[in-house]
Amino acid sequence: MNRRRWFGGAGTVLVAVLFLPLGPVTDAGARDRQVARHSQVNLVRMHVDSVSPSTPQPTTERQPLKITLTLTNTTGKEMTDVQIIGERGAPIGNQGQLDEAIANPVPSSAGLPVPAHPAVTVPTLLPGVPTTVEFDTTTSTLDDGSGVCICADAGQPLIYPLILSAHTEVDGVDTLRGLTVTFLPIFYAEPQPLRVSWVWPLLEPPHRFIGETVFTDDDLAASVAGGRLSRALAVVEAVGDRIPLTLVIDPELLDEVEVMATEPYTVQTSDGSTTAGVGQVGAQAWLDRLSAVLREDPGITVQLTPYADPDVETLTQRGLSWSTAMPTTMSPRVSSALAGRSSLSTISWPVLGTVSRETLRRLAGDGVNTILLKASALRVAGSNGPAPGLAHIDSSTQPAAALLMPAIQKYAARAITSGGDGTGALPTLMAELAVRVAEQPDVEQALTIAPPRYVDPDVTTAVQTIEDTSSSIFATPIALGDAVADSRLMGSAIDRLAPVQASVIGQVPAPFIAAVAAVPGLRTIRALLDTDGDAQAAALVDGLPAAVQRAESSAWRNPSNADAASAYAQQLGAEIERITTGVRIVKPSSGTYTLASNNSPLPITIANDLPYAVRVNINIVTVQTSGFKTDPVGVQKIEANATRTIHVPATSVRSGLIRIEVLLQAPCKDCPLGLAVQMRVRSTALGIIGVIITIVAGTVLGIALLWRIFRRVRNRGTAGRPPAEQATIPAPEPVA
Repeated sequence: MNRRRWFGGAGTVLVAVLFLPLGPVTDAGARDRQVARHSQVNLVRMHVDSVSPSTPQPTTERQPLKITLTLTNTTGKEMTDVQIIGERGAPIGNQGQLDEAIANPVPSSAGLPVPAHPAVTVPTLLPGVPTTVEFDTTTSTLDDGSGVCICADAGQPLIYPLILSAHTEVDGVDTLRGLTVTFLPIFYAEPQPLRVSWVWPLLEPPHRFIGETVFTDDDLAASVAGGRLSRALAVVEAVGDRIPLTLVIDPELLDEVEVMATEPYTVQTSDGSTTAGVGQVGAQAWLDRLSAVLREDPGITVQLTPYADPDVETLTQRGLSWSTAMPTTMSPRVSSALAGRSSLSTISWPVLGTVSRETLRRLAGDGVNTILLKASALRVAGSNGPAPGLAHIDSSTQPAAALLMPAIQKYAARAITSGGDGTGALPTLMAELAVRVAEQPDVEQALTIAPPRYVDPDVTTAVQTIEDTSSSIFATPIALGDAVADSRLMGSAIDRLAPVQASVIGQVPAPFIAAVAAVPGLRTIRALLDTDGDAQAAALVDGLPAAVQRAESSAWRNPSNADAASAYAQQLGAEIERITTGVRIVKPSSGTYTLASNNSPLPITIANDLPYAVRVNINIVTVQTSGFKTDPVGVQKIEANATRTIHVPATSVRSGLIRIEVLLQAPCKDCPLGLAVQMRVRSTALGIIGVIITIVAGTVLGIALLWRIFRRVRNRGTAGRPPAEQATIPAPEPVA
């Protein structure tokens, strides 16, 4: 409908929808009702279910206004004759006044009564039993003689708070029991419309580990077949032909649904076995619906996250990276899921809503030109009015920032989410949008709205919320990419990013910690496994990086995924440990190797418990001793599920017990396979001193032996000769 036909009339514009008088308050009870508010105001909980219309069209004709309320008696006793009274608060023209009205919904002394006809009185309000009533001003005849209008300042856009309160009479005194507020934006002249961009996520936690057709659970089957993702897609189907939505989709999700629809898949069970998945029919139906939307609604833009939607800021803080390239087998399946529709990856939506400069540079290097951030994550230079919804980040090489306003995000979530406030949150959401235009009616502005990342929408209220916020007197829809491309919609440059809170970065989920620990293991496993001719080993080597990136998914920060996150972390850690510790050294039964000579080889027995052939290096070092060394044997291949003894050349120059440490390594630098194994080697070979002693002793013994032989030979020669003549010794003469 053309908005312009509502405007252009001369004189005062009448808005019969409110039926408010021009004069001051004449209801003397208005002030009296404020007396007991502080003590009784919470006894009846009041919830606005809907306001129709949420944004009244200025007209000279009287129009109906109907407010639907749910009342709940929070006391333990029934209440009787509960009267519902309406009042209009002071007109609101800026964000500060709106914030105050939401926080403190008390009519000012200039408040005007908004009577209902017929009057709304609940005869009995039972404890804890919700009761729905309709506050209808359609038949109001209140008039000051010059027509019922809102004319605080004809031509000035304003927002009118409507305060609704519940009252009972206690001992003849009118006593306030409950209070709530809703809002009606009124524009007397056509403003520059607020360009509203809706970003709609189709995101999901990963449901696979390593294998493409093995799922960790079958929850996705329920989600696409009537569950959360089915409802999220239903919203796109309902508004996609009228509102240019920007879909943010994880290719991991599309790949999972494609596999479910087109290939037999299995689901892991608690006992470690697998069972057949049941989601094929539902997955195919969901894909058919998505394809139909993308073919029929050209205004929809598809933006793909890196697969598994990694937590980019936490990765940056941890010094890690992420892959923007889909695995080889994923890419064609994603293309099929999108029905050949072109997709982009120029928008990033960090899960923390805040980024560092380093992350911005990395995103820009990946081709990102727009990043969705919390408004609190940055400061805009020279901004005196409301914070812009779209701004440059002080460098042409950095992405533009689409600011997500906290109040708008909060009320949008309440309106859209199943089990939330529903259409009751819509008037406040509309007021948050309208006040931006009311403050600067002649300024072209842009604003981005996004539901929670893993939204479970109430389809009816979500559709109404998107339509009302996108197409009203003061708002018009625009694709986010078109808004970024329009320089007129850009606010002042952002000159400072808020620091990323260390406490938030530190609160990383368990799968992310497991991924950090797994990164060194990936390099080890790639070098360890012999993939030549082994399709199973090749699939494992190709699948592990995807498993690690799934562990880095933003989805694990969602508290509802805590159990799945813990299970995934344990599975990833166990798989890395299983492979890197699946090859081991077998100690000798006695714990000691015996070497018979100084150059006997050292036998090292290696057991490969893995179902894949492996390649290993053996590194041997002595512990606090010398006189023993080994020579390298190079890369050794151990067949799957086999044990092999490697004879390592060794040289010993000493005897006795020698302590050594043996470490198995994959053939890459710093790629150990488990811890070093301590062993003992007993050398029976003589050492240098022993050799010297033996030689000296042998020499001495040899000399002694030769001397004995010499003496014997000499003695034998003497015995064969005749005895020599003996000399006669004269006897001594006698003494006289």
